[in-house]
Amino acid sequence: MNADKGRQQLENAIVNFPNMVPDTIDLSAFMSDEQTHRIKPAGAYKEKLLELLAGGGEVGIKTPWESLSGKFEFRESELTVWSGYKGHGKSLVISQVFERFITLGQKVFIISPEFPAHRVLHRMLIQSFGVHDQTKSLAIKWIDAVNDNLWIYDQQSSLKPNDVPALCRYAVERLGVNHILIDSLMKCGIAPDDYARQKFLVDSIQQVAHRTKVHVHLVAHAKKSSGGDEKIGGLHDVKGGSDIADMAENVIMVWRNKAKEMGGSSIDAPDCIVKIEAQRNADGWIGMLPLFFKKSNFTFQEG
Repeated sequence: MNADKGRQQLENAIVNFPNMVPDTIDLSAFMSDEQTHRIKPAGAYKEKLLELLAGGGEVGIKTPWESLSGKFEFRESELTVWSGYKGHGKSLVISQVFERFITLGQKVFIISPEFPAHRVLHRMLIQSFGVHDQTKSLAIKWIDAVNDNLWIYDQQSSLKPNDVPALCRYAVERLGVNHILIDSLMKCGIAPDDYARQKFLVDSIQQVAHRTKVHVHLVAHAKKSSGGDEKIGGLHDVKGGSDIADMAENVIMVWRNKAKEMGGSSIDAPDCIVKIEAQRNADGWIGMLPLFFKKSNFTFQEG
């Protein structure tokens, strides 16, 4: 009973998070993508080219896992599609990545209609402090600490497709964010088999990234094959049209080792695999990262 009361007090503290962007916000000014003069001479890109030659043009924000250092980073002006089967821990992995962004001083905006905002914050709080049991005072301290770097869209129903890119523009122009999470595509108000509208929406979101310095993270669930979810999915397993994975600069698959949880594999086997399935820029490295789940603080760690 006391534990339940403490948990309720903690959630009450978190639910009063000040950076909740209401769903009543006026997005009319951000609905259209202003077309500016984009025809430029080659010389306009000289500095960017020299940065690239010097090795400084592809640098991004590192992941929480050292094994990916120098292999994969989250760079400016890109779209990353996160995929994986339902219940395989995508949101938990992404939460750990976003908690790292905040720690490094990056500003983030989370659009997550699938989860109540206070639940999203509670998960990040646990990952930040490294222990599951927290107090109301620690929650308030954490909220104050992240106040300048974290915003959440306060809506628990499907979005309107036109609102999604408008929200991204709003977050960039008004909040100055570096990373935007859209969790997930299935909550963006488009039918699962309406591939044309899905492609248009993803293209609109990606254009926001390309024309600003923001990195957009889009969650798109994976479809189960006839063999179920026992094997790690790939590009062609992303739900919806193939254009979703083809358009993105990066595609990351998250896979949970359910066989291990059921005692069907070695205890030394990883609990999760994060697979860089596609990386268009940098050196194009792709590969898999085995991770082990630490239940006490909801984090995935290298072995």
